[in-house]
Amino acid sequence: MVLASASDAVVVRGAQDSQRTYARAAGLLYLLVLAFDIAGLVITSSIEAGGDFGPTARNIVASQGLYRLGLCLGLIGSMATIGLAIGLYVTLKPVDRNLAMTALLFRTSEAAIGAVAIVGAFAVLQIYLQASHAAAFDADQLRALIAMHPLGAATNVAAIFFSTGSTIFFYVFLKTQYIPRILSGWGVFASVLYLAIWFVGLVAPGAPGLVQVLGSVPILIAEVSTGLWLLIAGIRV
Repeated sequence: MVLASASDAVVVRGAQDSQRTYARAAGLLYLLVLAFDIAGLVITSSIEAGGDFGPTARNIVASQGLYRLGLCLGLIGSMATIGLAIGLYVTLKPVDRNLAMTALLFRTSEAAIGAVAIVGAFAVLQIYLQASHAAAFDADQLRALIAMHPLGAATNVAAIFFSTGSTIFFYVFLKTQYIPRILSGWGVFASVLYLAIWFVGLVAPGAPGLVQVLGSVPILIAEVSTGLWLLIAGIRV
């Protein structure tokens, strides 16, 4: 009996050590995903000219390499999201396996939809490049092709999947003492708020961009704080 108890203790300790390792990896990936996504968005947005086709086409042609780098950073962010989701799943699996798996599927779907959005962005890039020289289409026709692009709503849909998975992960954290309750509670609130903003964007498009920017601040605070906590302090099993 003593040997069996000692063996069980070793197994439990090993599982907890693995859980802590995955939690720290998730903390690091929280920060890396944000860094890649924000850097890619800043680069592409700085080159685009606020949606005006002509200036945007000229800027992209002049900075094509930098624009491609921005898109690739967004792609790396989507790939890193899968690692983040796995780290959070392993961390929270002992608490509620079903909810953790559900959140994992939502975050993985987010990454897949984000990758599809990058594919669409590269296709739009080719349209902008065609506008720089004589072609079968004039500028108005090329502008219409971009407006009718079938992947235009991919970012919105990816954000909805992200918000849903994030809400579930933070809710499972809220059921534990792994991280401070105020942090996990804030994460639930911020994720639900972000989800509502993007849903409204699909139902009633045309809302001011400032609404999305302000709505992004709470979830940004939640993810940065959680990432730093998991990376530095770890979880309290």
